[in-house]
Amino acid sequence: MVEAAFALILEGKTQPSAQDVADRAGVSVSSVFRNFDGLADLQGQALGQFRSRYSHFVSARPAPGADLEARIAFLVRHRVRLYDQAGPLLMLARMRSLDQERMVEAVASNRAALAAQTRECFEPEIAGRTRADADDMVSLLDALTSPESFDLLTRTHARSTRQITRSWRSGLRGLITGWPPARPADARRASRP
Repeated sequence: MVEAAFALILEGKTQPSAQDVADRAGVSVSSVFRNFDGLADLQGQALGQFRSRYSHFVSARPAPGADLEARIAFLVRHRVRLYDQAGPLLMLARMRSLDQERMVEAVASNRAALAAQTRECFEPEIAGRTRADADDMVSLLDALTSPESFDLLTRTHARSTRQITRSWRSGLRGLITGWPPARPADARRASRP
């Protein structure tokens, strides 16, 4: 039944009913309630499969020594594939995080993992910056390539994954290369009042 709920969510039915799950699994509705502590429990278990199926997109890192263009391409490719394949699950988790503590923790963990991936991808561009400047850069780069950004681009702006890939690559490149250069440590100290 978890597989049935998982499949329905991936097909875009973000809140499948007990009847939907029962029909897909080929069981009775009473079986759904006998095996799970309500629909929230079933949906939670389906979302729990996210890590085993999609964590490789988030844990991946670019090749050591890769240049900026290769790292941008790497991050965009992994984010687009993740959101294209698991976007409905991520959306359901965000929706459920409004009323389920377990989902709050899962969403926070996923956001932290995505931010860590962003930080590690662009470590050469972050190196030498103040903590605040580095955090500003990482948070903006991460927000640009977030699940919410992907949802907005696909749903509101009717952008294809190819178009999103192109615009994210341009956006990341522009943000990174247009960011003010890191100032030497002595200059930062001298500019403080």
